[in-house]
Amino acid sequence: MDQEDAARRVRLVREALALVAASAEEQRAWVLRARVGTDEIALLFDDVWRLGEGVVPGLRAIDEIFEEMSCDRTVDHWSVAALAEDEGWGRVRELARGILDREAATPGPVPEIRVNPSAAG
Repeated sequence: MDQEDAARRVRLVREALALVAASAEEQRAWVLRARVGTDEIALLFDDVWRLGEGVVPGLRAIDEIFEEMSCDRTVDHWSVAALAEDEGWGRVRELARGILDREAATPGPVPEIRVNPSAAG
């Protein structure tokens, strides 16, 4: 992997992390703006976390929590209300913020990640 490719991977991972690390209010606004379900946040992260697995440590833990949330059918982890109330969302936010801090990457505003609504679940 050359430096340019590594830099692109890190950028994509950081954008996904910024969305995961965003406050519940910011995530809600993003979901409404993108016209997708809250699960799209996890799906976007899932699309890129393996790109940075060897470059940005700690990503697997976030993926594992999203996986737990997906497998647990006893609670609706994917409602808009869950963004603010669900323990899993709080845990992934905390982990994502920790990774961004360690990487010296300020979360800043939620990036404008574009989602193709027809391709979204």
